[in-house]
Amino acid sequence: MQRHAGIVLAVLLCLGLSQLALAQFPAPQGHVNDFAKVLDQRSRAELEVVAEELEREQGIELAVVTIETTAPYDPAEYRTRLFEEWGIGGPEDSGLLIVLSLEERAIEVETGYGLEGTLPDGKVGAYLDQAVSRYFAQGEYGPGLSYLAQAFQKELAGEVFEQAEEQRRAKPSGDWLIAFGIFLLIVVLMRRGRNYPPGGMGGGGSGPRRSTVFVPTMRFPGSRGGFGSSRGGGFGGFGGGRSGGGGAGRRF
Repeated sequence: MQRHAGIVLAVLLCLGLSQLALAQFPAPQGHVNDFAKVLDQRSRAELEVVAEELEREQGIELAVVTIETTAPYDPAEYRTRLFEEWGIGGPEDSGLLIVLSLEERAIEVETGYGLEGTLPDGKVGAYLDQAVSRYFAQGEYGPGLSYLAQAFQKELAGEVFEQAEEQRRAKPSGDWLIAFGIFLLIVVLMRRGRNYPPGGMGGGGSGPRRSTVFVPTMRFPGSRGGFGSSRGGGFGGFGGGRSGGGGAGRRF
């Protein structure tokens, strides 16, 4: 009887330890948590700046995580559990989590309750498709994560489609440049013709007057600036944010 009781106790102890192991997640080290050691310096700096700007300008908490494996969870369950464990998003539930898992070759995005309206699952999935084809499938993990973070930042600010339209309108076509060059040449020739007397250049009087041709300058929409240095304060920790499982994931 005592032997059976000992076996049962050992089984229960093992089950308890396994459940404890399942519940353990790494503690956050900051907005960018490169546990898998795959980020280059530039990509890390870009991610840090985006995270700080999101928190400062919109009150949104971004966490980026790279890990070797999500085992024993599948990638989708892992991202949801990690989001809840860290409490990303604060009282407003305005949290955004991006998880890259190397062994599962998975990229996962979890959105807090407060962001589900602005970043619905379909829109998140569309950005993931772009990131997978452009970056993750080629093993460019840092640039891929940076692309996602910047895309979500602009989307949350309502800038993505408006900015793309402005760039399309401002981009000059080849025909426009040719026409502008011809117009500029005509203006120069006309001004030179008015600067000389009817007798030509050999006549008296003062020499040709200097003329000024105004050439308009054009500004094209560009990036918001470099990522050479981060701004704002340090990482203050997460806490309080919740998620209902919103977001999407892709394999590559």
